[in-house]
Amino acid sequence: MKITKTEHGLRMSQHGVVLSELRTSPGPTHSVADVLAALIKVLKPEGRIGVLGFAGGGMQAPLCALGVETSVDAVDLDRTGWDLFRWHCAEWVGRVNWKKADAVKWLRAQPAEFDLLVEDLSVPDGGDIFKPPISWNVLPLLMRGRIARGGIAVFNLMPPASGIWLDDVRRIARIFGKARIVSFDDFTNRILVAGKSVPPVRDLGAMLRAALRMIGSQQAERIHLRTM
Repeated sequence: MKITKTEHGLRMSQHGVVLSELRTSPGPTHSVADVLAALIKVLKPEGRIGVLGFAGGGMQAPLCALGVETSVDAVDLDRTGWDLFRWHCAEWVGRVNWKKADAVKWLRAQPAEFDLLVEDLSVPDGGDIFKPPISWNVLPLLMRGRIARGGIAVFNLMPPASGIWLDDVRRIARIFGKARIVSFDDFTNRILVAGKSVPPVRDLGAMLRAALRMIGSQQAERIHLRTM
């Protein structure tokens, strides 16, 4: 893990790929984390929020800027990012219930009470960063079984090593019934928003862009939404 200082905090990277922009003050990271935070803002989960994969807690600065004070339950096998977060963002530590754990084992032990579950896992492989196999073949069904009635699952997806992934994205979408996908001008990531009840793509796009503009995120004008 490479840690470098930035204008607003720290950057965590591996194999030249940025894993997390850790801001130490409320504001945008101008990364995928802004969109994940904005989704929490606009979807307004009233109950429990779970985050699988914490890295450096990049969502917390934009969440604070958006005025979201809800705490999240986060799990990760690597505590490097958590230790950095605790040290540099001590005033936000109380907003995160962090646990060092395998995401699958942890989620299987949880009741079906999540209003929102975010899957944000990644693993290094061959000098690049990819999604672990469990993100495609285990977690979708498990997450569906752990969200409450009306709950939503959010997946931060990246192309697998094979480069072929559209069919896998469609398969995940079918598991949940309804889905919207967010694509980026700047990143290969795709964010899949899925559940039995998901806002229409036009409404979700308008709310998402408004939230991003509110915090001055560059991603406000660099995202595209469509129905999956």
